[in-house]
Amino acid sequence: MNLTNTQFVFESKTKSILIGGMVLGALCLILTYLNDDAYHTRFWTNFLHNSVYFTGIAFTSMFFLSAQITAFAGWNSLVKRVWEAMSQFMWVGLILMAVLVAGVWGHFHHLYHWNTPGITDPANPIFDKIIAGKAGFLNAGWYTLGTLGFLAIWYFWAYNLRKASVAQDTEETASFAFYKKQRKWAASFLPLGGFLSTVFIWQSVMSIDPHWYSTMFAWYSMISMWLGSIALTVMLLIYLKSLGYLEYVTREHLHDVGKFLFGISVFWTYLWFDQFMLIWYANNGEETIYFRERMMHYPVLFWGNLLLNFVTPFLILMRNDTKRKFGTMFFVALIVFLGHWWDYFYMIKPGARIAANEAKEISEGNFGKHHKAAPMSEAAPATEAHTPAATEEHATAEHAAHDTVAHEAAPAAHETPAAPAAAAHGEAAHGEAAHATEHGATNGEERPFKAGFTLPGFLELGTLIGFLSLYLFFFFNQLTKSSLVPWKDPYLDESLHHETGALISTEVDAHHGHDDHH
Repeated sequence: MNLTNTQFVFESKTKSILIGGMVLGALCLILTYLNDDAYHTRFWTNFLHNSVYFTGIAFTSMFFLSAQITAFAGWNSLVKRVWEAMSQFMWVGLILMAVLVAGVWGHFHHLYHWNTPGITDPANPIFDKIIAGKAGFLNAGWYTLGTLGFLAIWYFWAYNLRKASVAQDTEETASFAFYKKQRKWAASFLPLGGFLSTVFIWQSVMSIDPHWYSTMFAWYSMISMWLGSIALTVMLLIYLKSLGYLEYVTREHLHDVGKFLFGISVFWTYLWFDQFMLIWYANNGEETIYFRERMMHYPVLFWGNLLLNFVTPFLILMRNDTKRKFGTMFFVALIVFLGHWWDYFYMIKPGARIAANEAKEISEGNFGKHHKAAPMSEAAPATEAHTPAATEEHATAEHAAHDTVAHEAAPAAHETPAAPAAAAHGEAAHGEAAHATEHGATNGEERPFKAGFTLPGFLELGTLIGFLSLYLFFFFNQLTKSSLVPWKDPYLDESLHHETGALISTEVDAHHGHDDHH
């Protein structure tokens, strides 16, 4: 057994590959920006999509590690340095989210319709009563606190937990002194992460559809991030073992991580169905329109989500022995990782596409007639905000004609008018048209296909590679700063005995006797 492999070396070849991936991602973002609509919607949605997803993976790595430490789990001692390094990416996430926050304050992007100037002013013709009622939460100040502020708090906890863990390696003998410090940071992080993560998701993702809400959305979204984190953990463990590192990590450890991947995938499906079923059963227009929009106009995204994130991991991982097979686990983890990236694409793109169309309508002064055509009714406070995608960002003549038809049809078709929301959120133009479709009053034409919105395109995949390369570059750099094996962890022996091995324990004891290995 080569004990020198307990210290990770970030080789120049790996650095070059990851730098190349980051360059590819940057080029894809530049190409997206240059070939985008007037509001650069595809660029900003790609940036938001990947920033939230990878920052969420770092956050949930810290959350999962904290839960294991708080529960006195011992099996994960040989794996925890991977989670510690993954969680430190929240520092980079702070920078990424700062760009989005600057865009909210400076109106560089139009991802959030609630950030439109004048939208909450009753004297403004684009006034939206629904958004005005949520203005105490949907505003630039809360957005800054809910993203940057809370992320900074999480990183502070992650940094100190890792600091206590690394310091433990300097102890003369294994003890609980530093482990108790880790437990304090871990136990206190759980409520901070659990409660504040809901605000982070509400602000960064759910508020893209400001007229819609779901009490299940934050749970659903965080579980999706968590599965992305577990899937990436599986792939990283297998990759590191292929390089000769983590030789103490056995198929039993992989099996444990695989059980989480399987079980939480089933839990994600439960949350998906629970949210969908309750909204479908209640049949309230302001709730059902979110799913109706995606089922009717983005069916591949909608059904592909279930195929990638439930059917595939369930059928493959249902057999117990598949969780011990490195090749099978890597394949399933890759599918799940890409599947939950797809899930965030599904959550973000349709609503952001609508927000850009609404910004376009406002800039063209098209809201006046909708405001008059659909007077406000207290009975229908929150019909959903969805413009026909025919008024797409490039505004071709064909799209414009289709948009005119939809605008003229919507006020007459909708059974429950809602004016200021229609004026500011495009409901007379699209929300009401879509809602009226439920009653058979309008046609059910598909949204025209648009690369980067209807489905991920090559630029989206290139951007994903860029962000993943950035994440891995930072991750591998963090791994070099400490031993891959926490030699003085008081639960290390329990983790080692996941696969019976007195020989392993003897070698570890011998290793403890050599100061040059600490």
